[in-house]
Amino acid sequence: MKKSLLAIFIVTVTISFNASAISERFRQQLDSSGCTQVTEANGSCDISKTKAHNNQHNEKVFIGYDVEVVFVNDASVTVNGKAASMDENNADATVFKQGIYTIIHYHNGNVSLLKNNVYVGKLKKAK
Repeated sequence: MKKSLLAIFIVTVTISFNASAISERFRQQLDSSGCTQVTEANGSCDISKTKAHNNQHNEKVFIGYDVEVVFVNDASVTVNGKAASMDENNADATVFKQGIYTIIHYHNGNVSLLKNNVYVGKLKKAK
């Protein structure tokens, strides 16, 4: 009898605890800023700012040769909607790769496209 009461008590106590990974205050900050835990952690969203401010992305779009390259807040790059990864960063340029494409973003603002490691041309700024 004592064992079954103890088992019921342990189960009841275990169920009654709230298993929350984040505090209520942090949850409220995420809600008011429009961020998620992922976007806050990767730096693409700031929980100290408003939802409207965080939704104003600083996008730079370059197009040409049937390719669209989007730089968002200089933190992420997509090529035709697919995420690109940074391959190299030096004093002159930052190089991104996505599949068969290589994007060279020069610090002077120019963007060049290579396809299968062959130079295709310079992309034009759309926005």
